[in-house]
Amino acid sequence: MITHIIQVAPAPSTAIAITYADGTRWFDDLALPADTAIRRARDEWLAAGGEVAPYVAPPLPPPAEISDRQFFQGLALRGLVSQAEALAAVGNGTLPAAFEALIGQLSADDQFAARMLLSGATSFQRTNPLVDTLGAMLDMSSAEIDDLWRFCAGL
Repeated sequence: MITHIIQVAPAPSTAIAITYADGTRWFDDLALPADTAIRRARDEWLAAGGEVAPYVAPPLPPPAEISDRQFFQGLALRGLVSQAEALAAVGNGTLPAAFEALIGQLSADDQFAARMLLSGATSFQRTNPLVDTLGAMLDMSSAEIDDLWRFCAGL
């Protein structure tokens, strides 16, 4: 039994993926005639009210680097730090209270490295392991961190 059909490329493509209840996925083309069992099932499913979900482009990869201004401004706009804390972080390297609390949970060796990076860097690399560590401490998934990085890059 078909559970859903999605368009797998932007229009004008008619390429689709048909997913069955057992997880099996078949790739097909809506423009082709119903000359196979799969295509007949596809047409029956559509005739019964099933819809083809539109193509959704995957997100762009996050930028490799953002400036300290973009980073702290983005955090403030997302409500993760106050505007005053963002300005202080960029202006004189004073870390927001939430970051100090997170850093306090790291090992002594890692605390120094984290403070040096966060208060002294003029840019932040997405691939720096500290980014994922702090993100996880904020209950952010890797995808959410990537979204934040893309958001900050646009500022």
